[in-house]
Amino acid sequence: MKHFPNKNFPEKLYQFSLYSVQLLMLLFTGILLVCGFLLTCFSTNMETQEVLTKWDNPFLSFFGIVLSGLIFLFLAAYASGKSVAINAHFIPKHSRQRFLRLFVLCWCVACGILQILFSKTVPAADAYSVYDIAQSLAAGDTAVIHPTDSYLSYYPQQIGLAAFWELLIRIWNLIPIDQQAYHFMKIIYVILGCVIILFQEKIVHILWQDERTDCLYLLLAGANCPFLMYTSFLYGEIPSFAAISIGFYLLLRLLTEKTASRSAYGLAAGSLCFLTLSVMLRKNSLIYIIAAVLVLLCSAFLQQGKRSILLLLAGAYMICALMILPGVQKLYEYRSGSTIRSGVPATSYFAMGMQESSRANGWYNGFNFNTYQSTGMNTEATIAISRQAIEERLSYFREHPDYMVRFYTGKFLSQWVDGTYACRQATLATFGGRNAFFTSLYEGNHSKYLVAYCNLYQNILYLGAFWFCLTSLRRKRPSQDSTASNPADIAPATSGLPVFLGLISVFGGFLFHMIWEGNARYIFLYGLTLLPYTARGLWLLADSLSNTWHRRKSS
Repeated sequence: MKHFPNKNFPEKLYQFSLYSVQLLMLLFTGILLVCGFLLTCFSTNMETQEVLTKWDNPFLSFFGIVLSGLIFLFLAAYASGKSVAINAHFIPKHSRQRFLRLFVLCWCVACGILQILFSKTVPAADAYSVYDIAQSLAAGDTAVIHPTDSYLSYYPQQIGLAAFWELLIRIWNLIPIDQQAYHFMKIIYVILGCVIILFQEKIVHILWQDERTDCLYLLLAGANCPFLMYTSFLYGEIPSFAAISIGFYLLLRLLTEKTASRSAYGLAAGSLCFLTLSVMLRKNSLIYIIAAVLVLLCSAFLQQGKRSILLLLAGAYMICALMILPGVQKLYEYRSGSTIRSGVPATSYFAMGMQESSRANGWYNGFNFNTYQSTGMNTEATIAISRQAIEERLSYFREHPDYMVRFYTGKFLSQWVDGTYACRQATLATFGGRNAFFTSLYEGNHSKYLVAYCNLYQNILYLGAFWFCLTSLRRKRPSQDSTASNPADIAPATSGLPVFLGLISVFGGFLFHMIWEGNARYIFLYGLTLLPYTARGLWLLADSLSNTWHRRKSS
């Protein structure tokens, strides 16, 4: 165990927590890197959507990582470098960084518009059910709020997303254009994608205050193909992560301030508002809330001047996150004069996460829905059947430990080693003839290039995150960060646990989806959460290699 002399108990506890998180994140990202480097999971048949696993060629993977990494680093170095003169006119580095930001945002908007025009993705499955409900509510039809004949009585956690979509549809209905509202909604999602990039870049700058890392993040975000495709996927991922990005940015600003001030309360209120909104739009955002609460509680040990506001904010996070969806449900029940049932119990999701599926281990196989439906929507009976199914699987795992290892290894790989994050499957449904290029991208010859590119990108993602964790563990003091503009002035929030806020969220997502229903789509947002750490890690890796080269050259 590591010792921390000359510190009081709160400081020792904080340092122990920080050291434990650093070790855990290093191990976790190391596993991701090794698995991603050696293996690829993907689907070729868009009808069965079975997840296949293949071994990668390590030499090709290594060459691809080096080549693409050099390209990213060169472009980032240019965008963040010293002022240059062109035709006797100086172009300052800040102008180049602003130009890069604008270029990336325009690129994302252009890709989103191309997706809308030529990919022609439409809401499908659960997304279509929520969209249909939102349309009915926007038209004043509250019959969709019903204890039995309603999708919401199976999945009441979707009520928040339905409320958000109802608002968008009502806005669209004010415009005299005879088109489906989901076209307008996809434009909103493209804009929210830009919001994600802007606030994630702000987070990168708060944490490391280094223009090169900022530029590298922008380049990586613009090159993220699943992200570009998911802006056309109408569900809760994009709007909820936009809210998380704003909420985390405001939280980090609060933690960065050395003392409590009047603005601290505004930052706390804004962070609370947006993180609560993220849970309303997607209940799984509770994982990010839990990570924020843990960081706040630990930070309260050191920041005595803000201890009360940090503790109050941690409590407010949990209360609001747990109350927002029931609150929205009560409003709709009051509006309709009807009720919604408690929905499919969580136990059935845990049971399904232990079962085989036609697509991959632990993925959706209908057990939760079918069991709840077969019991006449009886919660107690569904829980009893689910618990029995869990006991049967646990008994089988105990008798066949080798099978259990294969099962959970397969479940892990199918989610975390799919570089596409199931973006083709999620956006497969179309309302008409899809453009030939996009058709090939989804189901034809171009799909293999998409899979290969996304796999390479994911390798870079994991490499950068791993190197960041390795470097952070090796550095004992913030002053050892040679890339910081003024290391002595770095606030505790940029050199302690708050730096790992996103990584803690990712690890929480890993634990959750290993026992819950699995899907590579669910991991998509955690890939976005890793991007800031990848940008920092890649630059630290390049800096380390450069320093090593110069030392050997000088000796």
